[in-house]
Amino acid sequence: MIQDIRALTHAYITAFHNRDIESVAALMHEDFVLTDPENEALGPRDRVLRFISDLFDRAGNSLAFRPQTVLVDGAHSAIEFELSIGQDFLEGIDLIEWQDGRMISMRAHLTQRVK
Repeated sequence: MIQDIRALTHAYITAFHNRDIESVAALMHEDFVLTDPENEALGPRDRVLRFISDLFDRAGNSLAFRPQTVLVDGAHSAIEFELSIGQDFLEGIDLIEWQDGRMISMRAHLTQRVK
Protein backbone atom coordinates (compact mmCIF):
# COMPACT_ATOMS: atom_id res chain seq x y z
CA MET A 1 0.00 0.00 0.00
CA ILE A 2 2.78 2.47 0.92
CA GLN A 3 4.47 1.91 -2.45
CA ASP A 4 1.18 2.56 -4.27
CA ILE A 5 0.68 5.86 -2.38
CA ARG A 6 4.28 6.84 -3.14
CA ALA A 7 3.77 6.11 -6.86
CA LEU A 8 0.47 8.01 -6.88
CA THR A 9 2.12 10.96 -5.13
CA HIS A 10 4.89 11.03 -7.74
CA ALA A 11 2.24 10.83 -10.49
CA TYR A 12 0.60 13.94 -8.99
CA ILE A 13 3.97 15.74 -8.83
CA THR A 14 4.63 14.97 -12.50
CA ALA A 15 1.13 15.98 -13.60
CA PHE A 16 1.26 19.28 -11.68
CA HIS A 17 4.76 20.14 -12.90
CA ASN A 18 3.71 19.40 -16.50
CA ARG A 19 0.51 21.47 -16.08
CA ASP A 20 -1.48 18.37 -17.11
CA ILE A 21 -4.93 19.18 -15.73
CA GLU A 22 -6.46 15.92 -17.05
CA SER A 23 -3.93 13.81 -15.15
CA VAL A 24 -4.37 15.94 -12.01
CA ALA A 25 -8.15 15.46 -12.31
CA ALA A 26 -7.77 11.69 -12.70
CA LEU A 27 -5.96 11.57 -9.34
CA MET A 28 -8.75 13.43 -7.49
CA HIS A 29 -11.68 11.76 -5.79
CA GLU A 30 -15.08 13.26 -6.67
CA ASP A 31 -15.31 14.59 -3.08
CA PHE A 32 -11.81 16.16 -3.17
CA VAL A 33 -11.28 19.26 -1.01
CA LEU A 34 -8.26 21.57 -1.13
CA THR A 35 -7.48 23.67 1.91
CA ASP A 36 -5.46 26.62 0.68
CA PRO A 37 -2.79 28.62 2.52
CA GLU A 38 -5.40 30.96 4.01
CA ASN A 39 -7.10 27.86 5.52
CA GLU A 40 -10.13 28.17 3.26
CA ALA A 41 -11.61 24.90 2.04
CA LEU A 42 -12.06 24.86 -1.72
CA GLY A 43 -14.39 22.26 -3.12
CA PRO A 44 -16.01 20.44 -4.76
CA ARG A 45 -13.56 18.81 -7.17
CA ASP A 46 -14.71 20.79 -10.23
CA ARG A 47 -14.14 24.10 -8.45
CA VAL A 48 -10.64 22.99 -7.38
CA LEU A 49 -9.86 21.95 -10.95
CA ARG A 50 -10.96 25.37 -12.27
CA PHE A 51 -8.70 27.02 -9.67
CA ILE A 52 -5.71 24.87 -10.70
CA SER A 53 -6.45 25.26 -14.41
CA ASP A 54 -6.53 29.05 -14.00
CA LEU A 55 -3.19 28.87 -12.18
CA PHE A 56 -1.72 26.79 -15.04
CA ASP A 57 -3.07 29.25 -17.62
CA ARG A 58 -1.65 32.28 -15.80
CA ALA A 59 1.73 30.64 -15.19
CA GLY A 60 2.22 29.22 -18.67
CA ASN A 61 5.71 27.80 -19.12
CA SER A 62 7.00 29.72 -16.10
CA LEU A 63 5.63 27.13 -13.61
CA ALA A 64 8.14 24.74 -12.04
CA PHE A 65 7.12 22.34 -9.23
CA ARG A 66 10.20 20.72 -7.68
CA PRO A 67 9.76 18.15 -4.90
CA GLN A 68 12.40 18.11 -2.19
CA THR A 69 11.05 15.31 0.02
CA VAL A 70 8.17 12.86 -0.32
CA LEU A 71 6.96 11.04 2.79
CA VAL A 72 4.31 8.34 2.97
CA ASP A 73 2.49 6.95 6.00
CA GLY A 74 -0.49 4.68 5.42
CA ALA A 75 -3.10 6.54 3.36
CA HIS A 76 -1.27 9.86 3.67
CA SER A 77 1.60 11.49 1.85
CA ALA A 78 3.49 14.74 2.24
CA ILE A 79 5.39 16.65 -0.41
CA GLU A 80 7.94 19.26 0.62
CA PHE A 81 8.47 21.38 -2.52
CA GLU A 82 9.66 24.52 -4.21
CA LEU A 83 7.32 26.24 -6.65
CA SER A 84 8.32 28.91 -9.14
CA ILE A 85 5.70 30.86 -11.06
CA GLY A 86 7.26 33.62 -13.13
CA GLN A 87 9.25 35.77 -10.71
CA ASP A 88 7.48 34.32 -7.65
CA PHE A 89 9.27 31.66 -5.62
CA LEU A 90 7.44 29.68 -2.95
CA GLU A 91 8.32 26.86 -0.60
CA GLY A 92 5.63 24.61 0.72
CA ILE A 93 4.23 21.36 1.94
CA ASP A 94 1.22 19.51 0.53
CA LEU A 95 -0.38 17.09 2.98
CA ILE A 96 -2.47 14.61 1.01
CA GLU A 97 -5.01 12.01 2.13
CA TRP A 98 -5.68 9.17 -0.32
CA GLN A 99 -8.79 7.02 -0.61
CA ASP A 100 -9.28 4.22 -3.14
CA GLY A 101 -6.24 5.33 -5.16
CA ARG A 102 -7.28 8.98 -5.45
CA MET A 103 -6.73 12.14 -3.42
CA ILE A 104 -9.64 12.91 -1.10
CA SER A 105 -8.05 15.98 0.50
CA MET A 106 -5.00 18.19 0.37
CA ARG A 107 -3.81 20.83 2.81
CA ALA A 108 -1.42 23.20 1.06
CA HIS A 109 0.99 25.28 3.16
CA LEU A 110 2.98 27.90 1.23
CA THR A 111 5.57 30.54 2.10
CA GLN A 112 6.74 33.21 -0.34
CA ARG A 113 10.51 33.48 -0.60
CA VAL A 114 12.85 35.93 -2.31
CA LYS A 115 14.98 34.44 -5.09
